[in-house]
Amino acid sequence: MDKKIIITFESVNYAMKAEKLLKEKEVAMRTIPTPRKISNSCGLCIVTDFDRLEKIKNFIDEGLVVKDLYLKENDEYNLI
Repeated sequence: MDKKIIITFESVNYAMKAEKLLKEKEVAMRTIPTPRKISNSCGLCIVTDFDRLEKIKNFIDEGLVVKDLYLKENDEYNLI
């Protein structure tokens, strides 16, 4: 089973800042269109492997601005 973290944002600006930070910190991730199942706000989200959850939470504690975190398993999205 392939578990992923989906990180959503309030705006494209926040998504781009997060993408830049994660690239600088060498966190493997992709920026993709936000699935409409989970958000209608920002059109971009970041997806990364579930095993990076603690690292992402640490970045949030340090000031990374996100809207929500979701666990994606198969076609299911669950708010973390």
